[in-house]
Amino acid sequence: MRKLKLISISLLLMSLLVPSAFAESSSIPMEPNASPTAITKDQVTMSSDPSQEVCRYEPLSNGDRIKSCVGPWVWKTLNKKVEKYDSLPLTDQHKLISVAKGQKQKLAQPFTQSKKITSIEPNVTSAFELSSIYSILTGKNSDTITETYDTSKEYDGPDPSSPYNTREYYTAVGYDEYKLDITLTYFWFRSLQYFVPILGVWVDKKIDHNEFNDAGPTHYLTIQLPKIVTYSVDVNR
Repeated sequence: MRKLKLISISLLLMSLLVPSAFAESSSIPMEPNASPTAITKDQVTMSSDPSQEVCRYEPLSNGDRIKSCVGPWVWKTLNKKVEKYDSLPLTDQHKLISVAKGQKQKLAQPFTQSKKITSIEPNVTSAFELSSIYSILTGKNSDTITETYDTSKEYDGPDPSSPYNTREYYTAVGYDEYKLDITLTYFWFRSLQYFVPILGVWVDKKIDHNEFNDAGPTHYLTIQLPKIVTYSVDVNR
């Protein structure tokens, strides 16, 4: 008997959620006297926090409601490519260690080399756009390229047959020139919903819009992207 009740409850829950699972794009029937509070394409504006979704809810007299949302806004990559490798001379050179011929040696203490992304043309002042650019280029929301040299790595000196008695290791910052084309887009969602008391949730009955839209503008950027390089020089000391 208990098993039969559980099956009945499961079937009831499935019947309540089925309209959401198979919701098809369809125009939402509006009541004649309903206030037009649903967000339309003509009313779409960026919120103070573009990364967040902003929603409106319009109650209807039959107990249903209209949900409409805009966001998050994102900068979509149209094109990203390296235009020129080693586009600028090395900067921020720092000697890591000197190792004698035939020897191996580790760093006495860790060293961190880092460089901020500062060369973007034309100039970008929006913090939201800059954050997106950093994420596209580095895979993280940071304007800094960083590499740490720890004390576990061994550095080799010149081979015993070498005419040089010392090998010096350096770290420096190099640059690659990137072309990056991005455009501003936003997510737009609108649906007719009904409330499921047994679950305490609103469920989509009909989905009117569920799409990403290009909002423009498109920005064509040239960026000198820093990279951390390591090199060695054999000398006589």
